Amino acid sequence: MCGMDVDLDDGGEGEEEKEEEFWVGEGVKMLPPPVAHTEGSAWGSRRGRCGCLACGAGLILWNLGVVLVSVALLAAVFSLVLLPASLLLYAGFLCHSRVLDSPSALCRYLDDNSCSALIILGFVMMSPLVVVAAAIFCGLLRRLHLLLLIQPITRAWYRGWTLDWAGNVHAWV
Repeated sequence: MCGMDVDLDDGGEGEEEKEEEFWVGEGVKMLPPPVAHTEGSAWGSRRGRCGCLACGAGLILWNLGVVLVSVALLAAVFSLVLLPASLLLYAGFLCHSRVLDSPSALCRYLDDNSCSALIILGFVMMSPLVVVAAAIFCGLLRRLHLLLLIQPITRAWYRGWTLDWAGNVHAWV
């Protein structure tokens, strides 16, 4: 197994030699991470309190920016895909005599039955278009790897770990 050393013998000798922080469960030893390029422990040297707070605030702002870009992409995709159904609903409600009864030029060509048909068609078209918009949004999110840009706040504790995108992209299914 990659990254793990399995001890299969049931003997009790060597129990004292186990390092408590790397032993997980019975007979499974997690290997320590590679030594970082900074001085200190294998995880790298820890930041000071002010440095940790400043880096944490920067990471929070970075993650908020990534979330805002994702929300803007969501709004753009959904508004573009749902535009035909929205226009049908708008025209149907605009010209129906019991709703708005607008004197616009479009309403001269539509009677109440055709306005009702536009409203029904708009609502019927809405549900498959929502599914299509969600599929397009998820495909764009996956293709652009936007969720991989979100950084955990624990990266603020150690030096040399901020904004590291060298993770394994193949781990995402």
